[in-house]
Amino acid sequence: MLRFLSAVLVAALLSACAGAPSEYSGSKGKTLQVTQQVWGWYKQYVTDIGGVNKGVFVVGVYKDTAEVASYYYCPGTSCLAGNYSGKALDRCRSYGAEYNCIVFANGTSILANYKVIDE
Repeated sequence: MLRFLSAVLVAALLSACAGAPSEYSGSKGKTLQVTQQVWGWYKQYVTDIGGVNKGVFVVGVYKDTAEVASYYYCPGTSCLAGNYSGKALDRCRSYGAEYNCIVFANGTSILANYKVIDE
């Protein structure tokens, strides 16, 4: 029974990290405009997680443009699960109420339809 409860807890924590769909996800979703600065932060995030670490990259959207970003990750291979999306979303929300904070990527999987724009 304890083993079953542990498995359920790990599954719940992993699903919490996945992030909810946004208006920019899916085949009929809108296209999110991503600034060069936010794209640079995303590339740094990908470097930091190194394909091994678990993490989430969140963007703050204002008028369909990702203008700010935040990410959280767990360094090392010993991490099982964590509420990375909650921590990254909280940090994003601290940038101001004008931003709609959404999960842009879970690990290295980008969840939004996007286009990097020239500023």
